[in-house]
Amino acid sequence: MLFSDIKNILSDAKIVGKLPKKKIRFITDHSDEVDDNTLLVIKKSNNFKLSYIKEAISKDLTAIITNSYIKYASITQIIVKDLDKELAKLIKIRQPFQPKKSIAITGTNGKTSTTWFLAQICKKNKISTKLTGTLGYFKDLKKIKDSKLTTPSNLNLYQFAYSNKKNKIHFICEASSHGLHQGRFNYLNVDIAAITNLSHDHLDYHNNFKSYVESKFLLFTQILKTNGIAVVNSRLKNYKRLKKILLTKKIKIITYGSKDVFFDTEINTNLFVFNKKYKIKNLYLNNIQKQNLECAIACALAMNISLIKIIKSLDKLKSAPGRFEVINYTKKSSKIIIDYAHTPEAIKYLLKSYSNKKLKPSIVFGCGGDRDKDKRRKMALIAEKYAKKIYITDDNPRNENPASIRKTIKKYCTKGIEISNRRKAIHTAISQIGNNDILIIAGKGHEKFQIIKNKKIKFDDYNVAKKFIR
Repeated sequence: MLFSDIKNILSDAKIVGKLPKKKIRFITDHSDEVDDNTLLVIKKSNNFKLSYIKEAISKDLTAIITNSYIKYASITQIIVKDLDKELAKLIKIRQPFQPKKSIAITGTNGKTSTTWFLAQICKKNKISTKLTGTLGYFKDLKKIKDSKLTTPSNLNLYQFAYSNKKNKIHFICEASSHGLHQGRFNYLNVDIAAITNLSHDHLDYHNNFKSYVESKFLLFTQILKTNGIAVVNSRLKNYKRLKKILLTKKIKIITYGSKDVFFDTEINTNLFVFNKKYKIKNLYLNNIQKQNLECAIACALAMNISLIKIIKSLDKLKSAPGRFEVINYTKKSSKIIIDYAHTPEAIKYLLKSYSNKKLKPSIVFGCGGDRDKDKRRKMALIAEKYAKKIYITDDNPRNENPASIRKTIKKYCTKGIEISNRRKAIHTAISQIGNNDILIIAGKGHEKFQIIKNKKIKFDDYNVAKKFIR
């Protein structure tokens, strides 16, 4: 599509300036993503700053589309009444072909691991995929670019998923509660919707747990196609309610955790699929990873990948970056686990997964600033109960006083040692590891930075730990 085509497609638009016969490569509402082949979207209600517009123009921006004339922007403007409606029309003409199958996975924890397992199963079976989520944008698991959001904006999501020509690509994405609630899936429908689990998270945004759950369920009540397939975890406390909703809508359900797809709780190499038992070799996963893999297997079955092909892929799967990444500390015959766990339930699962009658793991963790404050008490109490040694440090304090965050955690975690500097906290924890111990460094996982005030400072838990034990 050319810029000059817009006047014919949006016949009611008022155009101020000249639209060149030049290709539109990208449509975005972020000023830092533009170049001379970009159409920038500016919505009046979003209070788009003039400085951002000037920044975009300095990058040779060609034109903007807006629902209100911007007096001080010396650039070609396309002015329409209903911006969302007209944008949808533009994008559907520009990229009319949907993916062969689209799969969206929601839940409090495990979205990234599940999508990563699923994308690997596809790759092992030569099924082309696009994947987007916390880790970024990927094509056949090759990274294209980073993502600022777990679920990208509606514009970015649609443009990444859809194409201007027919293809056999399968689209896999993480569906966050924010993304679902804010309509980032508008004009998109998915063939397969899956849910991993539901626990305390983002209540600073949703206000209460009920509202949070309702946002997650939007994936099944509004986004999933009527002839689609729902993949549901039988362990959900809300399982019966969600199942009732799906049955009312006559949507096919694959249940994992029990019934349709599940691993034996005693012998984790036994996989049960539709009442048949399969022995899986060389599968070394903890309970959390097994649950995520159950979900991925169920999604793969919903995609019509043969079970034999799925099973042949399993021993080749790797954990997602920053999820259960293991550093072997051979000097002490111990392990250091790097994980993104940043919710009460994730911390609990993580600590219990590496516990037994004789051993409790130690943990380094903190809590993010300017976010759900009630998590701090819950995470502290869980660490107090399930960890041997606890090192309380800074996560991403953002604009909140980090000392105040640590003080709240320490109040409910009396045996915790408070070390504000994250590097020092990791070094101290490693230096105090005993023989055959396990140390968990939680909260940041794949992230390569700390957010302190408005600055991103380079920091990588994995590299900090790895360099210290050399």
